[in-house]
Amino acid sequence: MMYRILTLSLLAGMVAPGIMYARSATEVQAPAKKTAAESVKGVEKITAVNGAFAAYKFTLPPGETFGAYTKIAAKFLVDREHYKSAARARALGAYTREDFSQEESLAFIDYGSGSTDKNGPYIVTNLYGSDSALEVLSGGAGPNTWFTLEFPLTGKAHTAYDPAHFPGEDASGDFYFCVGLSKSGVSGAITYYVKDVMLSNGDGSKTVLSGGSGFNKPAFVGYGDGKELLAREVPSAVGDPGAKEPPGPFVITVNTAVKHQRVIGFGGMSNAWTSPLLTEDDIDALYGPSGLGYNIFRIMLYPDRAKWDDYVGIAKKAQSYGALILATPWTPPAELKSNNSTVGGYLLPENYGKYAEHLKDFIQRLKDRGVTVDVISLQNEPDIQVNYDSCDWTPEQMADFVKQYGSDIGKLARVMPGESFQFRRNFTDPLLNDPNTADGFSVVGGHIYGGGVERYASAQEKGKEVWMTEHLLNTSGNYSYDSTWSAALMAAEEIHSCMSADFNAYIWWYLKRFYSMLGDGEYGTVAGQPLNRGYVLSHYAKYATGAVRVEASLKGGEDILVTAYESADAISMVIVNTGYSASAGTIILPVPVQSCTGVESSAQSVMQDKTLTAGTEIALTLEPKSIVSLKFAK
Repeated sequence: MMYRILTLSLLAGMVAPGIMYARSATEVQAPAKKTAAESVKGVEKITAVNGAFAAYKFTLPPGETFGAYTKIAAKFLVDREHYKSAARARALGAYTREDFSQEESLAFIDYGSGSTDKNGPYIVTNLYGSDSALEVLSGGAGPNTWFTLEFPLTGKAHTAYDPAHFPGEDASGDFYFCVGLSKSGVSGAITYYVKDVMLSNGDGSKTVLSGGSGFNKPAFVGYGDGKELLAREVPSAVGDPGAKEPPGPFVITVNTAVKHQRVIGFGGMSNAWTSPLLTEDDIDALYGPSGLGYNIFRIMLYPDRAKWDDYVGIAKKAQSYGALILATPWTPPAELKSNNSTVGGYLLPENYGKYAEHLKDFIQRLKDRGVTVDVISLQNEPDIQVNYDSCDWTPEQMADFVKQYGSDIGKLARVMPGESFQFRRNFTDPLLNDPNTADGFSVVGGHIYGGGVERYASAQEKGKEVWMTEHLLNTSGNYSYDSTWSAALMAAEEIHSCMSADFNAYIWWYLKRFYSMLGDGEYGTVAGQPLNRGYVLSHYAKYATGAVRVEASLKGGEDILVTAYESADAISMVIVNTGYSASAGTIILPVPVQSCTGVESSAQSVMQDKTLTAGTEIALTLEPKSIVSLKFAK
């Protein structure tokens, strides 16, 4: 594990998760017929040049004071042409100055930069609109889709903030704010639509809409030193620019004659170091018959033998439900290494035999206590230098070790060489290409922290299973977002990518964490309670494990992701609708089926029963931003 917090700006450079980042749920305007007057009510079209903003005026009701309001919000829409513009969402306020003529008059409410001097939490990344980095954390965003951004007005202070330029708690009357999407560090313009600009309090019981088009003329403000013009107009075309026609029908055709990988399963890692271990109740929730249905449990192989028993109770519990145990060492014992430390350094060649005995002793120790280690890794992330338990291995060093000791260790457990932090082929290819080394292991494992997701053809051609053994997604600056349904769909897209790339297994990082499968009590989660990402992984665990992935072709349904699987008695499917609209279509099966059962999850409910009429052509409707798993009994 790269023991770090990944910000979205970091993830921007790590397309490795191998997914197009899912965007959060948002309101979708119905494509109803509208009159011209209705269609343009309250909607403005803004072209912001070099970081300009549109200004809005708020008039508080008589007797109201500014202290009763805690946030400013607006609904935005960006068309496909401008959606990938590098922009941030910002609000600036100068409650006494209508022309915003002096930079010193502004109080900054600035979201989206990775710098620590901004006053977060982040609303958008500094790559607004990027397919690989977009994440709007309030309301959700997508091209040609209305989404909401909220800016808190209290308790957030930018370094340039001056209280003298901001309304006091007892202030009343008129206030002015600039609200918009600004270009970030580049010249140029961005065009967007905005509506429903408002002040409100925490629960929305107090709301004041801006004057919008009633403002005599737009105000112009540049971010930083520049002040550039900004064009504003009220759209005259009929129709809400956010309205989208419902997607056309889709057709999914399953072809069981085209077979891909056998799916070993899904799971995650027990907590390690200072984090609390999973409890047996947690294991019930994750692996039990009425739980989430996982079947792979990754544990840490500590260098300290005194800690080897730490996982025995929960590992035994998981294995009683049929779980496979993957044990991963972060470092050999310090005395076997070049630097006599558990951090960094390398395993001395003269100590290869002692390390092999160390691994075999661990396997035997757990076996003596009733736990079978099914797969043993030789090293966590051998190809990156970090400041926690670790060990550096070159591909040549790993090949030498496997050649000498892999087959011997393999008599006790299946062997997985070092798990590259980016699934780097240049680390594992040398092991695969040497027949004497390739005979010493049976599983290729790796992580996807920046290395991408792609089929590992050479490993499969040599009969090796390919396991994705660690990844996580979390959102620096707004960790509460990670337990939301929008964040869960990001994981769904990633798992789909791994299955489509013929991976045999998918394993998350910590199973119990606010960004994971069970809550730990932080950032609004409840300790031990399944989270949205937990249910998403459950869809795959319960409907793909043990089956062979087969071909599933898709026509139409540009927002749909689908994989299909076949076992001896059933055909199953996992279908993700990443779009903001419901989508209807047909599933065509190669043989008649006796029955169809399944479950559906969305932001509204999770793992709800879904039953379809059996046959060879089956009608299916997918809810917006949902995941559906189906099983057809032959």
